[in-house]
Amino acid sequence: MGIELYGKIEDLFLDKEAAYILWSKFIDILEGLEVKKVLDIGCGSGDFCMLANNRGFDIKGIDLSKTQVKRAEGKCECDAKDICEVKEEFDAAVAVFDVINYMKVDELRRFFECVKKVVKKYFVFDINSYFAMQDLAIGTLKAEDSTRFGVLYSDFEDDILTTEITLFEKEGDCYKKHKSHIIQYYHSIDSIIRLSGMKLVKKIPISLYGSGEIEKWILVCEK
Repeated sequence: MGIELYGKIEDLFLDKEAAYILWSKFIDILEGLEVKKVLDIGCGSGDFCMLANNRGFDIKGIDLSKTQVKRAEGKCECDAKDICEVKEEFDAAVAVFDVINYMKVDELRRFFECVKKVVKKYFVFDINSYFAMQDLAIGTLKAEDSTRFGVLYSDFEDDILTTEITLFEKEGDCYKKHKSHIIQYYHSIDSIIRLSGMKLVKKIPISLYGSGEIEKWILVCEK
């Protein structure tokens, strides 16, 4: 699966400085909402969970990628499961860094219904702007370390961003090639709010990479 392969190379490509800026924005929002118990949906390798935990939140994470959940071990309490499998109730939930954009419309309808079953009041998440997907995300990125060489090639067409993932992973004296893809979908703020069935409390423009353009929106929704 694409999400499992991406989980193997996310640390190669993640801009930690930009990520920390975004994570800090989410922490500030949660503190302003005066919530305590939080669910991190799509927790990835657990860095946001760890940051939130250090700031006093009672936070748990879930992710569809077993690879990512394994990376999160020791950082936070995290399970490999779908949001619709969660039975516990939380004051709020977050979905940080593109989680929403990985789902198409039908998947989002199901997703939001399940979110509303587990949150008492708030859901805070980000979505990519059209500029970010059409102009910022396209092209080729390469990264490597002592055991891996990864390539991401992204193309945006008909509101769909397709990223081809190629990983060369060292095994002994040779390298094994892995190849897959992930897909993100552009969603406007209005369409997302309609799909969510929640009340939009606040929308916050975000620029992380010095483009001078709005690259993301953080949306604060109330159940």
